[in-house]
Amino acid sequence: MDSVGEKTTRVFALMTMKEYVIKKLVILILSFFLITIIIFALANLAPRHMPTGGIPRPLITPEMKEEIRKELGLDQPLHIQYLIWLDKLLHGNLGHSYVASSSIANMIKVRLLPTIELMLTAEIISITTAITLGVIAAVKHHSIYDSLASLAALVGYSTPDFWLGLMFILVFALTLGWLPSTGYATHELPFASPLHALFDHLKHLLLPALTLVMVWTAYLFRMVRSSMLEVLTQDYITTARSKGLKERVVIYKHALRNALLPVVTYVGYSIGFLLGGAAVVESIFAWPGLGELMVDRALVRDYPALMGLSIAIAIGVLLANLASDVAYAAVDPRIRYD
Repeated sequence: MDSVGEKTTRVFALMTMKEYVIKKLVILILSFFLITIIIFALANLAPRHMPTGGIPRPLITPEMKEEIRKELGLDQPLHIQYLIWLDKLLHGNLGHSYVASSSIANMIKVRLLPTIELMLTAEIISITTAITLGVIAAVKHHSIYDSLASLAALVGYSTPDFWLGLMFILVFALTLGWLPSTGYATHELPFASPLHALFDHLKHLLLPALTLVMVWTAYLFRMVRSSMLEVLTQDYITTARSKGLKERVVIYKHALRNALLPVVTYVGYSIGFLLGGAAVVESIFAWPGLGELMVDRALVRDYPALMGLSIAIAIGVLLANLASDVAYAAVDPRIRYD
């Protein structure tokens, strides 16, 4: 059965860069509209909760309730409600949270930077660690190192991120007292210099980032190791060795570049994976990102905010997948565009 990299290589070989990007954009646009339908349908299937705009519920009169329904467009048929919502999305309007009395775009703007910081930190550390350990495990196949690394990866991949986060808090924050358990920074304490403030922030970042790193590194390690083992059995690797090339050159110049093709694909998918994990991890560590915001909005049934957040995250995942596909050209020398 062909690997993901081989299939993608054949696709690229049959079309130019422009043709491929156009085809991919068409698929992304169709996917976007399908996602909007699914999100809208799920929001309407969920238990109804009338936003009150911050007004205490006992003070809501039937007239005010009907006025709010008209303002939200809830008095219209479902297909009309969907078209109104879709029209706002296409004009860059993600909606308005009547529970929080704020636009969803502003809510995302405030929470976006902490989530990007957490995800990039976890992504960079995970990719670097997984590639390094995965290559060594593949080269030293059937060794004690390979067995121990594979066992550790299996344990890390099988461990729920919420349990791992709670264990980190129990050990490093509550028992040892080395690191803070929650928050983005220590706001009560004055800092002697910006460097001290940065160090305090990094201490708050360490535990949530480490939680994501442990799970995502285990997943990537298994992929890198499997891909490297497959590549090392190819004929061109045997030919390179027969020419007398140094083993380091064979591994890192000829084998690793082709072995990274599946990794490039799944790095794009990891945006969705990390956002899913970040929603739980951010809630555990009170990290003020999009994940914690989504959990908070779900608890109060703030459906407009949940819909806007879901669309924003979906767009990010779709664009990341497009970028990972195009990045094949930089990784695989067999891929060329006319």
